[in-house]
Formats: sequence, C-alpha cells, structure tokens
Amino acid sequence: HPGFDVMKDDMVDEYGVRATIYKHKKSGAEVLSVIAPDENKVFGITFRTPPKDSTGVPHILEHSVLCGSRKFLSKEPFVELLKGSLQTFLNAFTYPDRTCYPVASCNLKDFYNLINVYLDAVLHPRATNDDLVLQQEGWHYELEKPDDPLVFKGVVYNEMKGVYSSPDALLGRAAQQALFPDNTYGVDSGGDPLIIPDLTFEGFKGFHDELYHPSN
Repeated sequence: HPGFDVMKDDMVDEYGVRATIYKHKKSGAEVLSVIAPDENKVFGITFRTPPKDSTGVPHILEHSVLCGSRKFLSKEPFVELLKGSLQTFLNAFTYPDRTCYPVASCNLKDFYNLINVYLDAVLHPRATNDDLVLQQEGWHYELEKPDDPLVFKGVVYNEMKGVYSSPDALLGRAAQQALFPDNTYGVDSGGDPLIIPDLTFEGFKGFHDELYHPSN
C-alpha cells in the first residue's frame, strides 16, 4: 500500500510463516503482518502504556474504552460482540508497560467488523467524554444505607482488592517493585486499591490523550 513503507520482510522457517513490518507514513504506526497457513484470522492493537503511579490508570482505561465509542454507542459493545459475533477470541490485557486489544475470527466479514469496533473503541472511546465510565470501571463512592459509612466500589477497584488478597500476587508485585524501584516496573499498572481512588478524570483522560495514538 502506498501509505506504508516496508521496514522488514522475513520468512520465519520454524513456524512456517512470513512476517513483514510496515510503518505508516502519515501517523508513524508500526504494523506487523504475519501470513500463516491457518484459517483463524487474528488482529491486535497494542499501545505502550507505562504508568507513573499505582492508580491503575492503564488497567481502568483498558476496561473503559470497551464501554462505547463514537461509532458504536451501545453501553458495552464488548459484551454484544461476545454474545453476537463469530469471534474465536476477544479480550484485552494490561501489562506493566503496554496494553493489548486482540480479536480473532475464522469469518472474514466478522473479522473486519471486530477490527472496526475495537479500533473505534481505543481511538474514540466514550470514556474520555463521560466521567460516569471512570466511576463505573474505576472507582466511586457507594452508600447502602444513610447510616452506613461511605465505601469505595468499582469494577477494577473490586478486581484489584481480590488480587491483593492473594499472597502469591503480593509477593510477585513486591519482588518486581523492589528490583525496579526507579521506573515503570516499580509501580502497579493494575492498580493498588489504596491508591486507585487518587485517580482523577483529568488524569484518566490525559493518559488516553497522550498514549492512545497510532504513533504509539
């Protein structure tokens, strides 16, 4: 395609695949194309998302971008795809330094539809214009009865409370943070329940604006 430069083109004999790396001239996006003898078609978009603190902003954003977008206005397109598409894989993952959004299908039309939904979700999410998404997926105050104390709730907040109740998970995090105290691996990209409520909507939106771009 004239919009791309070919950076590298190789046969990977041990896997029997041809791998080509392209770079988009206008945006700087890097695209890895792998041609394999497999009817399953796979696409993924990955952003570098190194956090500066343990508010869990990469993790909360991973959840939030799949809650509606500019072209797909339903509350949770991700859930609709799980129920109604021919997908063979559909998920998202937050790592300490990157966030990945993979999809797969054996049906070509369905495959391109999945790509369309996911690209619009990550590049034009409703979450950056609606702070209720952050409150739902990240954290909010909740009160069951007038006399009860205020408590924190939220999808990621509750998930990470479960993670932090695991001794194995605590040990792994403590070891990583002790080994890398001065960089992104010294904080928790998933979010520390004690620090998650420090995340503001401005910080949440700014993280997306800065890092969710094809050049990254």
